[in-house]
Amino acid sequence: MADHAVKIGQYVDHCQAEMVDFWRDLVNFQGCAKEVPRMKALLQMVKDRLEQEGFLCRMIPSGGGIPVLSAVDGPERTGKPILLCGHLDTVFPRDAYPENPFVIRDGIAYGPGTADMKGGAVMMLYIVKALRSMGFDRSPIKLLLCGDEEIGHVGSRAPEIIRQEAAGCLCAFNLETGRMDDCIAVGRKGNLDCHITVRGVGGHVGNDFLTGRNAIEEMAHKILALQALTRYEDGIIVSVDVIQGGTVSNAIPDFCKIEVDARFDHASDLDELKKQISQACEATHVPDTQTTVDFMNDMPVFEKTQANLDLLDRLNQAAAEYGHPPFGTAFPGGNSDVSYISQAGIPAICSCGVKGSGAHTMEECAIVDTLFLRTKMIACVIYELESI
Repeated sequence: MADHAVKIGQYVDHCQAEMVDFWRDLVNFQGCAKEVPRMKALLQMVKDRLEQEGFLCRMIPSGGGIPVLSAVDGPERTGKPILLCGHLDTVFPRDAYPENPFVIRDGIAYGPGTADMKGGAVMMLYIVKALRSMGFDRSPIKLLLCGDEEIGHVGSRAPEIIRQEAAGCLCAFNLETGRMDDCIAVGRKGNLDCHITVRGVGGHVGNDFLTGRNAIEEMAHKILALQALTRYEDGIIVSVDVIQGGTVSNAIPDFCKIEVDARFDHASDLDELKKQISQACEATHVPDTQTTVDFMNDMPVFEKTQANLDLLDRLNQAAAEYGHPPFGTAFPGGNSDVSYISQAGIPAICSCGVKGSGAHTMEECAIVDTLFLRTKMIACVIYELESI
């Protein structure tokens, strides 16, 4: 094993207890993005800790109530910054779990956000501390933490802030949940949310059947047309997932609304997908009904690139130093903030955080040893980086 890998490993091993203590503090400080004061307090708690550790910190207003925390180690260094990115919010509000839910049993940590992704936030700090122990001084290390990722940054400038903060960086590691299959995400599908509304003519089923215009009937035609847009082999998924309409069983519904989730593999797919959805809704099957299509928001594709694969190769070299099998590649359908990072045109890999399962469920858990091992690996990669 290379001398620097040995020393990084020894340092992280020495810090294991305090890493777990920080992990416990983050998990026990429960809160979701809808609890704005709670998330602001959590971000402030982390900011205070990072400032005590010597980071240059700032809270960047997002316009959505919850700021983005930026923390830089070595801002005076001349190399291109290296970005470590993640989020501190969970899907569960404070009262979903009992107080102080963090617990470790048989090497597994349990509690809200253990894997998704407060373990990753712990890794960020100790990656930097491990590098400091080695005298690393080539590049600034930038930590970026959001508090509204789980709700897609609705009403927030966080995506723009992430793009701006990533611009000019050498590379990025997104510390989202590590996959149980030991694969690293080198790309992710893009996502388009769409709301479609049909308005018809209401009336009594027995008395006004011929003059009523059934909005649900019209929407049924559109749902089938929309579902038919899926071309899974080409990476295109169109799924109608929410429907609302009608009031009582003896009244012709004059309103129906659906919510559509569409996924795609390439940025170039987005405009064509919007066009196809609009066209599928243009045909009218029930006379005198009107349809509106509203594209709510979209998540850009995290494009799979050779630069991303090269960064993964470096991680696999570090994995070999620590006796870990090489990581595989994944291109999942789920989204993360790495998509915004990739828009800055820098190499990035995702799902680099602590390995776990059950994210977004009450059974969420993480494998404790991977907190330490992956901290060592990423610190080792950064220590060896000269250019990409």
